[in-house]
Amino acid sequence: MGLLGIALLFVGITLVSNGVCVFGKVDGKSIAAMNLITAFVIIVGNLIALSKAGVNDVFAHQNVASGFLFGFTYLFIAANNLFKLDLRPFGWFSLFVAVYATIMSVFAATGGDVKFALLWGAWAILWLEGFLELAAGLKIGRVFPYLAIAEGVFAAFIPAVLMLTEKW
Repeated sequence: MGLLGIALLFVGITLVSNGVCVFGKVDGKSIAAMNLITAFVIIVGNLIALSKAGVNDVFAHQNVASGFLFGFTYLFIAANNLFKLDLRPFGWFSLFVAVYATIMSVFAATGGDVKFALLWGAWAILWLEGFLELAAGLKIGRVFPYLAIAEGVFAAFIPAVLMLTEKW
């Protein structure tokens, strides 16, 4: 669980920071570097994993694909914080990632992996919130910062620490 633990450690810290920065009305440029670093760690780590994967290693390819979805999420968030992009395309990206995360949650649950089923389910909710707010235009209040902080702690940081200390 090494690469996943490392990635989730950065994801957790960045999600919490993004949520806290919304509450503190911090300029997005100030948090962009953290999002870029997280994107870089995840994308580069998954490129290395892909280069080591066998041609027919479906499990490795699925892990890399999942990692890229996380990595490109943080890359887009950083780009938006720096350049004030139209967020609707990211909202649509989030819908497809939410569907993917839901499917992965179901696969994990049917395979008996309750921990990953819960993690994928939590991540699906976060990406679905992104779609609802950014692409569907629903104003559901200040859900994102609370959700980002909660998921940063419980669906990323704590699992990362457990994975990195082999307690997962």
